[in-house]
Amino acid sequence: MKNQQRLIVGLVLALVLIVFALLNRQPVAVNFFGATFSWPLIIIIVVAVIIGAVIALLVATSSRVATKKQLAALTADNQRLTAERDKMIAAATAKAEAKVKALEQQLAQTQASAKP
Repeated sequence: MKNQQRLIVGLVLALVLIVFALLNRQPVAVNFFGATFSWPLIIIIVVAVIIGAVIALLVATSSRVATKKQLAALTADNQRLTAERDKMIAAATAKAEAKVKALEQQLAQTQASAKP
């Protein structure tokens, strides 16, 4: 559903851009690093949109790479902490079982000495 909405919005924006560009076909003087060009406005608009799309793609890609690195680091931390927790649980369980066994032996001795 979300992808369909994005597709529809993208198509509407593309249609608006195309209509706008077709209505603005007159030549425009462009100064670029000291050189002057006279191009139709439609070409200027299309080039500006492409440059903007490339910039947005580069920003999104760098953000995604940083997020992947952070996810990898957090996953490693999670695995380390899970292993540490499991070791601590095993140690506490072994200690509790030893204590229970000692108390059972103590109870058996008490019961044996209490019998006439």
